[in-house]
Amino acid sequence: MRHYIVHALKYATLTLAAAVLVIAAAALLKGTQTSSLSGRLVAPQQDTETQTMHFSADRAVDGFSIPADVNVVFTVPNNVRIPRITFLGGTDKDQTIRYWGYCYSGNEAANRTAGKIGNAIYDGQFFYSLAERKAQEERPQPTDSGLLGILNSRDQASPQARASIAEIFHSGRTCYVMSSAELPAAVDTDGDDLNNKREQLVGTDRNNPDSDRDGITDGSEIFVTKTNPLASDTDNDGLDDRCEDKNTNGNTEQSETSALVADTDRDGLCDGNGSGSGCPEEKENVCFLDQLLGQRVCESKLTTPVFGEDMNEDCEVGDGETDPRKFNTFGGINDWDYKWRLLGGLPNPGKVAPLFPIPDMPAR
Repeated sequence: MRHYIVHALKYATLTLAAAVLVIAAAALLKGTQTSSLSGRLVAPQQDTETQTMHFSADRAVDGFSIPADVNVVFTVPNNVRIPRITFLGGTDKDQTIRYWGYCYSGNEAANRTAGKIGNAIYDGQFFYSLAERKAQEERPQPTDSGLLGILNSRDQASPQARASIAEIFHSGRTCYVMSSAELPAAVDTDGDDLNNKREQLVGTDRNNPDSDRDGITDGSEIFVTKTNPLASDTDNDGLDDRCEDKNTNGNTEQSETSALVADTDRDGLCDGNGSGSGCPEEKENVCFLDQLLGQRVCESKLTTPVFGEDMNEDCEVGDGETDPRKFNTFGGINDWDYKWRLLGGLPNPGKVAPLFPIPDMPAR
């Protein structure tokens, strides 16, 4: 029986029946060596064989790191209501980190006073990362004769039991967690879905939901668009990230350019006006003495008459501009060659001008 209980705890079974078994097993398992995600649920006052760390509500403001394979007990600060995903670092977004835990209800003392004993004292809620729930679903099915088989049959009969119940961490609650990897835990002061500890690690401002002021929140840049929350123009093409990814969903739609690639249509012309440091146009450094500053200043200058596509950098295709989303805006010739001939460029070793005449650029 002992073997089955340890095995059940290792996989953090997602049913209330498992919760009861976890609590009841505390005394029985004393002295047993545990492994990844095999920690058992205990009251905050009780020590465990696996290393235990305690973090107060005050620590949750600046944040703390939850080490892997360590029992961690923490308290949610007062006047805070925060999603589990955000408090524990947004780890469901990458779906790779397995963790599970339990939030005490706060009724334990009252339950004891009311005469409840054993398992009935604990009436809190479990929580699980998405990766942990997936691991539960994918693990081999146990035999019906074992304890895991009984719990599994109950899960199948009640699929909702597999859900992570404590999706919101409430003010003043004490919770327990064990993780397979380090978690940056903290509250989220500015409400941008990037908690304070993770903002510290990234370098963003925990009091400003949009540190680089590009119109995309810090959390969205980290988890969704994958752009740089510290730079308004991630690909250095002269166009702000929000200008390129208008709906901020991380995909390059038909009406958008990529916020991660300076030349979205790969035609050799920058999405912006061509002068950005990420643009493919050929450039050279030109240095001069600035009389006002009294010092030598160097600037990047284009070496050909061919500039980028969105010349006024407004993320719209205007008169005299080629489309940064299309390799050949006007058909029959790619945009770089079109502009090379139109602007009177001469062939050079890097580019070859077309041998056929180009049409007049239509007015828009």
